[in-house]
Amino acid sequence: MKINTRQFGEVSIDEDKIINMPDGIPGFKRQKRYVVLEKKETSPFYLFQCVDDPNLAFVVMDPLRFYPEYTLSVKDFDKTIKWEFGKEELSCFVIITIPKGKPEDMTANFMAPIVINNERKEGMQLILQGSPYSHQQLLLKEEKD
Repeated sequence: MKINTRQFGEVSIDEDKIINMPDGIPGFKRQKRYVVLEKKETSPFYLFQCVDDPNLAFVVMDPLRFYPEYTLSVKDFDKTIKWEFGKEELSCFVIITIPKGKPEDMTANFMAPIVINNERKEGMQLILQGSPYSHQQLLLKEEKD
């Protein structure tokens, strides 16, 4: 299947890579189908691209890349989720914000990760309660002399 993207132009994807987001993403509730696009030249960042809207995409990354101690627990998942947490393979991404002209000030939303059940090809943006992290967590920590 081919989809259009603003960042990468037309790309081919396998339909079995499409992730259904039943609740959408806050602010984008109607857009339900996404795919994770990976390009070597943008590593460690990925594009969480809406399949049905070429203009809707989020720069995301694995939170463990910058914060290896970052974890989610069973209590973070709402009781209505039908996933068997711990028994099904999950992927976790955080949405990145890069201020124009100031990449050194990029932040990530560690309080609302996108969690994907790889087996079910289903995802959600999980809102964490009481997280020690911020919704604007600095990625590039300042070096102290």
